[in-house]
Amino acid sequence: MRREYRTFAGIILLLLLITLPVTGQKRGPTSDPTFNAFWAQFKDAVAKNDKARVADMTKLPFMMNSVDHDRAGFIKEYPKLFTPRMRRCFPRAKVIKEYQGDGYEIFCGDQIFFFSKVDGVWKFTEIGVND
Repeated sequence: MRREYRTFAGIILLLLLITLPVTGQKRGPTSDPTFNAFWAQFKDAVAKNDKARVADMTKLPFMMNSVDHDRAGFIKEYPKLFTPRMRRCFPRAKVIKEYQGDGYEIFCGDQIFFFSKVDGVWKFTEIGVND
């Protein structure tokens, strides 16, 4: 009986260790001051519905619905990405370090917004579905 208990305890410990990287993701302010500054500016631009400023902080061309959009196209599609609901979500969104990679992400409803360095500068790079 004692041997079975040790085996069971070992399996439980192994499962906990395997899930540790997923549950241990860093949330909130990051240790990267350049990203924190970018994030504050990006959130402000989204809150103010400043399409041009958000476009300036976005990696262009921006792929949406399998179409690359230049700056003008991004600004035209902006209302589909940053709906009033999304704009209300941004101030409360938690910044999460990507599990694999150097970027950050936030979750708003059914969407994941990705941010990465492009030529040494933080940019909004992609949007995906939160499945």
